[in-house]
Amino acid sequence: MKVKKRRGNQMTIPNLPFHFPLTSTFTRHRVKDLKDGIRSHVRIDFRGHVHKVFRGHEKEIRCKNEAHILKALEERGCPYVPRLLEYLPEENSIVTSNCGQPAPEVSRTKSDALFADLEREYGVRHEDPEPRNVTYCPRMGRFCLIDFELATLLPEPRSPSHGKGNVWRVTWSSLSEGGVLRDANDDAYLALEVGPDGARRFEAHGEALLEPSHLVLAVSDGMGGGSAGELASRLILAWVKQHARELYGALNDYRDDEGPRALLRLMINAHDGLNSLAATDPALKGMGATLTLAWLTPGRLHFAHLGDSRLYLHRAKQSTQLTTDHTQAWQQWKRGEISEYGYRNHPRRSALYDALGGGHSNIIPQIESHSLEDLDRLLLCSDGIIDGLWERGLATELAHDDEPARLAPRILSRARENCRRDDATLIVANINKL
Repeated sequence: MKVKKRRGNQMTIPNLPFHFPLTSTFTRHRVKDLKDGIRSHVRIDFRGHVHKVFRGHEKEIRCKNEAHILKALEERGCPYVPRLLEYLPEENSIVTSNCGQPAPEVSRTKSDALFADLEREYGVRHEDPEPRNVTYCPRMGRFCLIDFELATLLPEPRSPSHGKGNVWRVTWSSLSEGGVLRDANDDAYLALEVGPDGARRFEAHGEALLEPSHLVLAVSDGMGGGSAGELASRLILAWVKQHARELYGALNDYRDDEGPRALLRLMINAHDGLNSLAATDPALKGMGATLTLAWLTPGRLHFAHLGDSRLYLHRAKQSTQLTTDHTQAWQQWKRGEISEYGYRNHPRRSALYDALGGGHSNIIPQIESHSLEDLDRLLLCSDGIIDGLWERGLATELAHDDEPARLAPRILSRARENCRRDDATLIVANINKL
């Protein structure tokens, strides 16, 4: 139902097919101001209910329209909008449930995806689809949409996908800690949002929606004397960011061969770049790095990997290492020639036969693509985490029902209790289909 102008600046909408109590709750409960503006006065009571009084031009029409839209969305099963609790036409006010706090950090691409999903799945076009009308609800663990006074009710979709939709949400937490053997930390990590308008680097902890943007998570462990290792890992991640837009084009319209070829080009060019730079300065001789890169798109995980950093997938109470360690000791362990104890005490456990740079002439990166499922969890980590956690202990930690911001510090702490020699870096990411 769209609000349209009539002669004399009058507006009309159909009569509402429902009725709500006329007794105002404002006189019964103490309330706190949330917004006091020209178009509305918004307050919240001690129960968390939101009271909105409409003001200004055509306040009656706008109030009636928002009540109608919210009622329709409830009937259509939309879970991420306020619930209409009272409609008070004589006061031009409504009372709704609370959908959380404003989300000032939400990007335009994220908010556009939410509003598009609302129209596609529930038949409501928000006529003010701005990030300011997006909130985040910790109780629901997701973004929500508010302020429907200007909205259009469309015919209900023939096959609405109520409940789980096509929006994928990733929350992650990253940590890195230097080891006791060196002053510098040769590890580095990256969280990067990549979309049609380019790439934006995230902080250590965050949340992203995967439509239309993608999310890149990466861990790199540098090698080389002096500061060469620290430089190498940071150069590799800078290279990923520099070429992220090119990769987005290949992986956004993913076909069986185009995406893997783009990731392979990225790895080979980064490898050649490190070797070329190392050749210009004797202090950089042997400079190299591992790279474990996870590229997340709606419903898909693409990864590129070289070295002994790792990528784990935890799904349905089972943890699986998706990547291969490029060491002979790891290969012996996986072939059953030695035990995990033998592997961990192997004198050449950290001797890489393949890595980016490091003077290697040719590389054979591991590049794969996997489907994602709701409630998947990913762990990217450097070998400093593996030094302190055996496979069973790591699987136990990943099985905890915790948010990444709590789980990542616990994994790091447990690993460091057992071994603090090397630098240790990890990224924990939870995947949800909304």
